[in-house]
Formats: sequence, C-alpha cells, structure tokens
Amino acid sequence: MQLRFTISYSILSLLGIERMKTMNVRQLVRTLVVSTKNLLLGGNLASFSLLHPKKMVFYATECLFYLDTMYSKRGITEKNVFEVLKPEGEVQQISLVCPDTGGTWFNPLSSRASDIVSLCLICQILKPKVVFEIGTLKGYTAYHFALNTPEDAIIYTLDLPQGGSVKPSLPTTTVDDLMIKSYFRPGKYWFQDTPAASKIVCLYGDSATFDYSEFEGKVDFFFIDGAHSYEYVRNDTMKALYCCHSGSVIAWHDFGRRGVNGVRKWILELSKKYEIYAIPGGTLAFMVVP
Repeated sequence: MQLRFTISYSILSLLGIERMKTMNVRQLVRTLVVSTKNLLLGGNLASFSLLHPKKMVFYATECLFYLDTMYSKRGITEKNVFEVLKPEGEVQQISLVCPDTGGTWFNPLSSRASDIVSLCLICQILKPKVVFEIGTLKGYTAYHFALNTPEDAIIYTLDLPQGGSVKPSLPTTTVDDLMIKSYFRPGKYWFQDTPAASKIVCLYGDSATFDYSEFEGKVDFFFIDGAHSYEYVRNDTMKALYCCHSGSVIAWHDFGRRGVNGVRKWILELSKKYEIYAIPGGTLAFMVVP
C-alpha cells in the first residue's frame, strides 16, 4: 500500500500546489529536494527580489535551462528542425494560432515559442498523413498540427477522459498531477468550432494501457507530451516506436529542464541508441526513426 499523508496548507502554498493537500511521500520529498537544488545552483542575488519561494525556484530553474542550452551542456546535439529534415527550398511558411483569449506558447518563456514554431516546421517539412499525439490537454498543439499538415492528414490525440474515470497506471510527477486536475475542469478544446476540427480525432485512455494495434507502423509524426515521469516518457516512446516506420519523426516536449520530470533522464538514456537532437533555445527534442 502506498504511504500517503497530509501536509500543511502553508507548505503547499509555498510550493505553488494549493489544490493538492495530499501527496505521495516520495513524490513530495523529491519535489522539495529538486526545488532546493535548483535554487542553490541557479539562484542569484536578483532572485531574492522576487520574495516568493515558488517564483524564486522557477526563476532559478529557468536560469539553469538557459545555461545548459547556451553552452552545449544538454547532453545531446543541438540542431534546428530544418538542419535535420532538409526542406525543399529556403522558405517555409507555417500557420500559427493567435487568439485574443491568450494561453498561447508565446509568453515570457521564449523556449515555448521556439517549440511551437519547430513543431509547425516538422509538419510543414515532413507533410505527414498520420499524426499521433499523447497529451491533448486543451488541444493547442493538435490545432497547430491540423493547420500545418496536408488537407487529407488525420491528427489523433490521446489523453485521459475528462470525467476522471481512468487514472494513470504508472507513476506521475507533482506537476503531472496538477495538470491532470486542470485538465478535468470543463472547457473547450482550442480547435472546437473551427474548420481544422474535421482533421482531429480525440482518443481517450491511459497511454500505458491504450491499444495501439491499429496504428502499428502507420504514424508519420508522433508527438509525446503526456505525463512527464520517467516511467511514462519511456512507455510512450516505446509505443511511438511501435507505431512509427522508417523516416517517421518522434518529438518530445519539455526536454532539458532540471525539474522533477523524467524527460531529460530518458532522452539521454535513449540517445545512446538513437541520434536525438534538441532544438537550440527550446525544450523540444526529436529524432528521425531509422
């Protein structure tokens, strides 16, 4: 039986996770250790002006990310998408969603802008007919995939049912649990009531137990942005390799941040077997299936 206990609301508030009053002991300890380590390594005198532990840790973690990406300390080769996929011609046009409601990846974290532009470039250069995504959330990336792929392309996007009827079967991180709680709140997908919606098929289930048999060897572009624990990223990658074929592209989001997620650990491990690249200044890692 998993040991669980309740910690004070004040500590949770400092961590920025007010909605989770009960946490797994191991998960909590790891979150505290990583946060403290990042603050010690990436913090500076300027960070103390923020006067809030959560903001200070976030700032320090971003400092460490940019240190790694600026000075090639990420563990894998940095290359832009167009350097690897070799598009025809020098000009590539992409479509971006710019709503008045906000919530885009164009925000103070410049890495997010690099990520969405790179994902759109992959679609424009690769011209995939079948795209599979793990981690729909509000449909932001699925919407962009639909806008930047051929008219006859189909985008399959998988996530847990919004009703909460299916629970993760593998370990998750603190951030994953918060995202799941956010996802369960009612709301529309970005692509709803748009022409692009006709290209998008929403699938529901746990990515660890979902039946991928109908997609075996058929996916041209597979994007992994579900739960960020080592166990889930590894599972989702194995499923992606099963679904893809030679020449397909697999991409992972949130690579390179020194947080509680297991993306970096798994990618570095996998890079011993496959050639994997990280985009400069962004958190997107990708590979071409041999």
